[in-house]
Amino acid sequence: MIRYAAALGLLLTTTAVAAAQTLDEQIVNFVGAPGFATQDVAGLNNRLDQNWLDQDSVSPGGAVGPLEKAMLIAETGIGSTRTRSAISYGEVIAEDGTPVSFIEVRHYNMAAPLHAETVDAYGVEDTADVADFGEGEHKAWRFVFQPMMNNVAVLVEASVRVISPEEAAKDDCLGQPCLALDAEDNHPMDWTEIDGTLPSWPELYPSDGTGIATPAATIAQIAVLGYWASAESGSYQWTGGEHPEAARDATPYRFIGIDRNLGQDDSIATDWHETLLNDDSMSELAYRYIGVIGQVWLMQATKPR
Repeated sequence: MIRYAAALGLLLTTTAVAAAQTLDEQIVNFVGAPGFATQDVAGLNNRLDQNWLDQDSVSPGGAVGPLEKAMLIAETGIGSTRTRSAISYGEVIAEDGTPVSFIEVRHYNMAAPLHAETVDAYGVEDTADVADFGEGEHKAWRFVFQPMMNNVAVLVEASVRVISPEEAAKDDCLGQPCLALDAEDNHPMDWTEIDGTLPSWPELYPSDGTGIATPAATIAQIAVLGYWASAESGSYQWTGGEHPEAARDATPYRFIGIDRNLGQDDSIATDWHETLLNDDSMSELAYRYIGVIGQVWLMQATKPR
């Protein structure tokens, strides 16, 4: 499921020496990694503000967590909805106890692989142009969020870079080649289907009208399932969960992979993998969300110590 060495290796050059750095230095090195261009944070926050449906609340979007907000921004970076996303999350606790989130989202347009697969199956003369499968460059985003006032996650720094097609073809996305449509799971786990349903809450940002959860919405669903968010009161609230004792810098310990609309029907599959657990018997915990029109499957897997 997750090729840890590869996933960590993408970020270690900017986070491994964090123990000897101040928090400000870690933030600068993270968003200013080679190839990344810093972004207008005010503009990105304004872009986020267009999503919030709870405009009557004191802080619209204030309950939405950093992972959802990162995904919402990355989604608007390309036009395609046939995508694969690989998310890495690290967290530093500031001296005053504030949790500061370090998030990288690699967002891939899967139009070209899907076009090639369709050509192989039906021939080029019966296949639409690749642009009809989805437009946009592959992009990597880096975000830093922290709580402020009544908002659990305010964007404070951001950067982005384009991922070339050649680089994308070599990239690893949570245990499989990023542009492969039928790659095998390199880290299979013993998945168990979870009975029952999750609690519901009023939408905080729009759906896409397909009847399928958006990437950000699947993140919220799994967050509630794993107690990184709460919906017991009938409303959604990101809490972040317990910070791993072994995570002492911004090195990532949470990994999320999202495949959207990569089959014949509209669908989404999201895997959330948690490492560095504060648990004597369990070293890793994973959740899986699979959604197609009218149906949702939830699964869980663990890895013992």
